[in-house]
Amino acid sequence: MTLRRLFITLLMPLFLAMAANGAVDEQPVAKEKAPADFTDAADWFRQGLEHNRAGRYGQAADAFRKVVAITPADAAAWFNLGTATAFLGNHEEAAGFLRQAVRLNPDLLPAYSNLAAICSKLGRFREALDAYDQVLRLKPDDANAHFNRGIIFNTLGDKEAALKEYELLKPLDGELAAKLLEAITR
Repeated sequence: MTLRRLFITLLMPLFLAMAANGAVDEQPVAKEKAPADFTDAADWFRQGLEHNRAGRYGQAADAFRKVVAITPADAAAWFNLGTATAFLGNHEEAAGFLRQAVRLNPDLLPAYSNLAAICSKLGRFREALDAYDQVLRLKPDDANAHFNRGIIFNTLGDKEAALKEYELLKPLDGELAAKLLEAITR
């Protein structure tokens, strides 16, 4: 008997015994996988916009969170996430999302507008003024930005700066300018 045949003769019963006792690994069984989510960032973005339009801000925020998880450099998704979050009343978190939007796209005017409004609401007037500065950098004739800057300056007790905003606002929107002047002179 050759060495090979002896080896097979002696070891084969051992392998069979081990297999019968479960000592030999069987083929791995494929584990059931969770259903795949085939929704891509564009689909989540569209869903987020639909939820926003319908006033379902929580669902909108969830959809936009998925977009930024898939495409973290999407400034529009961060902007929409910030806006939906603001509508939910989470102003601090919304401000952070809007800051991320303008970091990614320094020319995203609506993000600066919303950031300014939220910062003003939070009482962070200097930060709001900085955001309105960016709005005016992008759109120098933005009447709302001039009006809101005037209101903030007036709130801070800087009547002179508020009146300058009034003068800039008069040729842009006389009605809004009159409202600002009324607020300043009260």
